[in-house]
Amino acid sequence: MIEKNHNTIQQNFKIPVSVVFLGPPASGKGTTASFLDEKFGYKPVSPGNIFKKIRTDKSELSNLVIEATKNGGLCPDWLTNKIVKEESEKIILMGAKSITLDGYPRTLEQLEFLNCNFDVKLFVYATSNLNKLKTIVENRRNCRTCNKVFSCLHDFDCINFDKEYCAKFSNINWEKRWDDDLDIFEKRFEVYNNETLPVIEEVSHYKNFIELDLFDNSSYEKIIKTI
Repeated sequence: MIEKNHNTIQQNFKIPVSVVFLGPPASGKGTTASFLDEKFGYKPVSPGNIFKKIRTDKSELSNLVIEATKNGGLCPDWLTNKIVKEESEKIILMGAKSITLDGYPRTLEQLEFLNCNFDVKLFVYATSNLNKLKTIVENRRNCRTCNKVFSCLHDFDCINFDKEYCAKFSNINWEKRWDDDLDIFEKRFEVYNNETLPVIEEVSHYKNFIELDLFDNSSYEKIIKTI
């Protein structure tokens, strides 16, 4: 039986967050979070990546995640809050000064949990054109060797260029994310409009909120200056 009572409010300590990235699927949130990790050591926490790993387990939890997300839906709030808080606390206990949150919160209930348990410097709303996002999703791939995300429209930018089995040299090593499918993407985008746009509307009133096109290189400089 999976324990659901994980939305306990943390009173004495709030987890430090440099940036919360909000926005539609494939809008550059994860790429920008990785950049901040490489430059400043702000470790990214992404519910999407965590649930991707959980999906591969043969467990009651993986069955729950697969069932909840099979039509582009979201995992239950209690579960998302639980895994985000636990992963964030683990990273801070390992010595990180701050984290970034990629694609969390996605619902108003998650936003309430965030405000009670996390200390956020900056909220970034990643804006982008829907047709551009569809093109990105259709052409996005992972390299099984180095796990780097790249586009098959561009030169491959894998870490292990010298390895003949890296995706730079062989498309046998390409891997397409299960949700990088246009039908699933459109369903995810519909869920985003219904569940996450109200979060962005609420957060847009915060003083530490900005809108950026994360595919514009100047956005990185604006984030760095703000945090």
